[in-house]
Amino acid sequence: MSGRGTTRPGVRAALPGGAYEVRAAVDRSPGGSVCVHFAGEDGRHRIFDFANCELPGWHEDLALAVAARIGPGGGLRTTTSALAMWNPLKRFLRTLAGVDDVPQRPDQMRVEHAEFFTDSVAATMQEVYAWRVIEHVADVLRLMPPTGRVPGEVMDVLRVRTPAQPRHMPGYSEGELRRLVAAARTDVAALRERIARGRRLTADPDGGLDAERLRALAGGGQLEPLREMRAAARMIFPMSADLAAMLVLMAAVSGRNIETIKELPAEHQVIESKAVQVALTKRRRGAGHWHETVLWEIGPPGQELRHPGGLYLLLHDLIAPSRALAADPQWFWSFFRGQNSGEQHGSPFRRAMTADTRMTAWVARHGLTDDTGAPLAVSFNRIRTSVEARRTRQLGGHLPSAARSNTVPVLFRNYLRDDPATAEWAHEVMADALADAEQAALLAHRRLAERAGGPDVVGDDAPAPPVTTEGPWSGCRDAEHHPVTGRACRASFLDCFHCGNCVITPAHLPRLLALLDAMDQRRQQMDDQTWWQRYGPAFAAIRHDVLARFTPEQVREARPEAEHNAALDLVEDPWQLL
Repeated sequence: MSGRGTTRPGVRAALPGGAYEVRAAVDRSPGGSVCVHFAGEDGRHRIFDFANCELPGWHEDLALAVAARIGPGGGLRTTTSALAMWNPLKRFLRTLAGVDDVPQRPDQMRVEHAEFFTDSVAATMQEVYAWRVIEHVADVLRLMPPTGRVPGEVMDVLRVRTPAQPRHMPGYSEGELRRLVAAARTDVAALRERIARGRRLTADPDGGLDAERLRALAGGGQLEPLREMRAAARMIFPMSADLAAMLVLMAAVSGRNIETIKELPAEHQVIESKAVQVALTKRRRGAGHWHETVLWEIGPPGQELRHPGGLYLLLHDLIAPSRALAADPQWFWSFFRGQNSGEQHGSPFRRAMTADTRMTAWVARHGLTDDTGAPLAVSFNRIRTSVEARRTRQLGGHLPSAARSNTVPVLFRNYLRDDPATAEWAHEVMADALADAEQAALLAHRRLAERAGGPDVVGDDAPAPPVTTEGPWSGCRDAEHHPVTGRACRASFLDCFHCGNCVITPAHLPRLLALLDAMDQRRQQMDDQTWWQRYGPAFAAIRHDVLARFTPEQVREARPEAEHNAALDLVEDPWQLL
């Protein structure tokens, strides 16, 4: 077949030559047991064998249901999600095998059997995880063929109510994140220097026996004894102990989920020595939206450990000798396994994402602790949250700019909402913004007061100046002659607090406090900018130039009388102009 194979009216789609045989999903293993073949969308393959499962009378029907659950039309299309179903299913069979009156076939299962299973799961796991186990089992049982189906009343027991999902874990504190990333960066820098020394020795024609041994290993050879081979391999290959630091640093610098980091491709393209173009796999977007092409900045020379593109190229180069000897060189990750037989090189995540990265040993080796002094628990989800929160703070809290690999709602809901460091920072920003806004309103009030004289506040028992007009919150000396214009006053009653004709006495205190309460209610009903423009100068004048002239005892005594009134509604435009 040549060309693109484009179809058009009268031309059929091109088909591959030769016979094509579809492999059955349910098969028999060499030992005769029922097994299900799985080919995931993540490129991984697995066989789920019922050989070690209890209740053989269930196997045929369950195998058909499992094949439908993990098949092309099922909802589980990765190795990790398929294993998340398989392990609860084995536990389900194991639990049923231990009950009285064991159901040897699906149609023999009774309500008390289902209740025994759900109770045993609930007794050994947290509620949210117990629900997931039961849900996985129920999803498989619903797909069983009609001839071997579990009774409906049993399925009703397994239809548990979904509990509230656990809140997302908060990120690390700045100190914890700094210590964690510093340890990872130190180890990767040491790995770079170690392999650089090994490469120099390998390329040295006068390097003697050591150079020959390294060249033999680089070509895929082996050395005896195994201990010496491992020591020599450390000079030219990454080892399993190096993986933890590389993963932590790549996750922290790139800000990506650990699944994406583990499935980094070796294939890439360098764009004008400025950026690296990489096609990432992002599982959490759902089927059909797994792939995303990103451009990672390389950064200046010497700063590779601080830029995602530079770090990707550095690690790609350090891993290259091991990758070249691996069975699947398309995987980004590869290290020397340290064994004389089998595959000496390969990705630890080729078969499953849950491969041991020896994170606990790495933390202990560096003595990493959290802010309480306890050993630091490394969570890549927390690293991701910390990176997202840090970038959001650096961008001033502007979520559209901070949302790089997620939408704004996902960024806020999954990473920022439950992070205490972000909440504390947001409170500080809001407090600073409110202080700045109030200061600006106070300056506006005082500029107006400089022109009109400002209010006359009588806070003690001294006689009050005579007033000709009583307003909703103050008195007025001469409403017919404004201090600035000399004409009858037509300003808002809220402007009285900037006027020299304004007189305020202790009798006005309850109404002033009620006015402040009404202003606070208005703040909940309109945007901040409009509120500060309309009420800010009067609010600042009352708080700073009026209430400050009264004693705390006077304010406390007036508070019970500060009942809500509609005066603020009546002085709003257009009412006050009528």
